[in-house]
Amino acid sequence: IAAFFIRRADPGEAGVYVPAEGYLRRVEALCREHNVLFIADEIQTGIARTGKMLAVDHEGVRPDIVTLGKAISGGTYPVSLVLADRAVMDVLTPGSHGSTFGGNPVACAVTRAALEVVKDEGLIARAAELGEYFRAQLNAIGSPVIKLVRGKGLLNAVVIEASELHGRPDRAPRVLSHGPRRRVCRPR
Repeated sequence: IAAFFIRRADPGEAGVYVPAEGYLRRVEALCREHNVLFIADEIQTGIARTGKMLAVDHEGVRPDIVTLGKAISGGTYPVSLVLADRAVMDVLTPGSHGSTFGGNPVACAVTRAALEVVKDEGLIARAAELGEYFRAQLNAIGSPVIKLVRGKGLLNAVVIEASELHGRPDRAPRVLSHGPRRRVCRPR
């Protein structure tokens, strides 16, 4: 095995499955023991979305490679990047790998500005706070249609109990809207 590639919390369209506590620490230990690269895909989960700078930070693990995109520019400019230690990156020697837009100065400036906003506006803590509040409010609705609410920070999923919709999936939004009559995301 050359590498273990993980998506910390599966993207929204896959249902936002959060790995069990301790899973990533066990994966990291196995990768270290067997000299396998530990790669974390943080393209959808990274940069404060889960209430930590990176989703892997919830378990304090440090992958060998981290992939980032989308949120790294605050959604304002197409940027993606790979983070890795020198030992991993030095495998690519000058001329052995090319990139059409590598080192784009505008992308670099946008990325720096977006990261400053995340830090200056406390968006990591805000995502954690609003995520907890959001999940609590959904759970407080008390509808039999809501089977489970799961997630980290502002990356969440609501599992719908299909049998409670009585064959009418169009009912789910109406049933969910009969919850508490207050804002789900309260202002500061």
